[in-house]
Amino acid sequence: MRLRHFIAVATVVAATVVMAAPACAQRYGDEYREGSAFGKMQHKLGRGLTNLFTGVVEIPKNISREWRKSDPATGVIVGGVKGVGWAATRVAVGAFETVTFPVPVPANYEPLMQPEHPLPDVWGDQLPYFDRDGDPKLTM
Repeated sequence: MRLRHFIAVATVVAATVVMAAPACAQRYGDEYREGSAFGKMQHKLGRGLTNLFTGVVEIPKNISREWRKSDPATGVIVGGVKGVGWAATRVAVGAFETVTFPVPVPANYEPLMQPEHPLPDVWGDQLPYFDRDGDPKLTM
C-alpha cells in the first residue's frame, strides 16, 4: 500500500514539474533562452534525465557496432561487455548531471560525455564526437 502511495505522489510531483516548466518559459520569454544560465540548467537536467533513463541503449548499440566489425559471436561478447561499461558510465553521468543540474559543474554546464546522448542521430548531436573507431569520446 505504501509503494502505491509513493508512486502516486511521485507521479503527481513529476507531472507538476513537467507542466510548470513550459508555462514559465512562455511567461518570461527572453530570460529562459538557451544561452541563459537557466536555459543551460534546463539543458543539463534534460541531458541528465535522458542519459539516466536511456543509458542502457549503449548495450545493443555497441553489440551492433562490434558485430559489423567482426563476426556475430565476437560482436555479441565484445560489444556486450563494452555496452555494459558504456551503459553504466552513461547512467552514472546521467545521475550526476540530474542531481547537480543547478550547479555549473563542469564549467558553464558542459556535458561530461560526448555525444551528450546515447543515440546522437536521434537527439541531434553531430558524429564528430566519435573517435575513428566509432566509439563515443569521454571529455573530462
